[in-house]
Amino acid sequence: METNTEQTLVNQSRLFEIVPIQIWYFSKSDTYAKVNQRHADFIGRNQEEMKDRKLQEILPVEKALECQRLNQKVFESGEPLETEEWVTTADGKKAFLKITRIPLFDETGQIEVVACFGIDITDQKNVETELSQSEENFRNFIETIDDIVLVGNPEGRILYSNPAATLKLGYTQKELGKKQIIDLHPGYLQKEATLILTDMFNGKRDVCPLPLISKNGNLIPVETRIWFGEWNGLNCIFGLSKDIRREQEALQKFDRFFRMNPSPMAVSKIPDQLFLDINDAFTKVIGYTRDEIVGKSSDEFNLFINEKEQQKVAELLTEFGQIRELELEVKTKNGDILHGLFSGELIESQGTSYFLTVMIDITGRKQAEKELQKSLQELSIAFSEIKTLRGIVPICSRCKNIRDDKGYWNKVEAYISKHTEARFSHSICPECMATLYPDYCEE
Repeated sequence: METNTEQTLVNQSRLFEIVPIQIWYFSKSDTYAKVNQRHADFIGRNQEEMKDRKLQEILPVEKALECQRLNQKVFESGEPLETEEWVTTADGKKAFLKITRIPLFDETGQIEVVACFGIDITDQKNVETELSQSEENFRNFIETIDDIVLVGNPEGRILYSNPAATLKLGYTQKELGKKQIIDLHPGYLQKEATLILTDMFNGKRDVCPLPLISKNGNLIPVETRIWFGEWNGLNCIFGLSKDIRREQEALQKFDRFFRMNPSPMAVSKIPDQLFLDINDAFTKVIGYTRDEIVGKSSDEFNLFINEKEQQKVAELLTEFGQIRELELEVKTKNGDILHGLFSGELIESQGTSYFLTVMIDITGRKQAEKELQKSLQELSIAFSEIKTLRGIVPICSRCKNIRDDKGYWNKVEAYISKHTEARFSHSICPECMATLYPDYCEE
């Protein structure tokens, strides 16, 4: 049975590995906490090897000290920091990275880690927890699980509560044995809880989202699921209440990751392909506001230039459930055409499919490539023209006309103008002036 918390953590782990940028965390200014595979490959180290290692154990001393200085600045200020720097890859090549350092806070407001995003990604880590369903180890499982497990008779009276239930609710097992399951919800929610549990008994609902209340009156946010079985040979109801405080923290971190990511990101619903959310980078790069995008499909504002390429994305998603660095052209709100590398993956949440996409803007790189190609072509043409003047050029010893490679005689100035970019202006030298116009010279 997979809970929303587990699903959220799986989705968060996928996001950590599918985005086409390097990501790494620091627990201290000089200590790695976690890195994704793309960053590990970039450094040339094993991903697990880098975990909890000092910077100076991984990087050259000078680079490690500079990285530590920048990390410390974020830890002290609590503000994001963006830098652009040259970095040497594992194979000795130079790479220019745009690195964004973002502090992530825990529930107490303290900085838990500094997350780094380097635009220059891959491997996912999926953590799956398998729970044994056999009767032989079931009791041992519920005795050690951190979630609240209650066993009730068909009338709802509690027959058994696990240690987590007594610890989190504050009651003894004897006290819980005198209560109905419905009594563990706040009084003002018990009527609603009864209706939800009735629907769950009839198979109309899977989850009860209402909180429980402890002996001292504290509310505990949980997600409760039930199933039917036997306990000591009697028909019973099993209830498992998952403490979702961890999920709420994970969702907050995911939201911060999504909002502050320097690359445009979007979440759309499958199969209608309507946008559910976009991050700030999306609005900045594409130009549309969140209100203009959310609830609409990309077709409604002609986001993608090539409809065939857009159809290709849909086919890849249907077949593989993901896309990786697919180059597409998009049109901004003001009509500019951008080149982007798109990566994305289908994620599941509460039975609904969503598509999470990330775009890396490579418009500048494409323009630079185009300009470079143009320069190379111009250079090639110029070189070709200059090359034709090399070697022996036949010239008449009397009239000084030049014979071309087709056998025609050309004036010197005409020949040179044709084969180079030189152009001539006419004048007269002093000697010719004296010969042709002696009267002017005497004056």
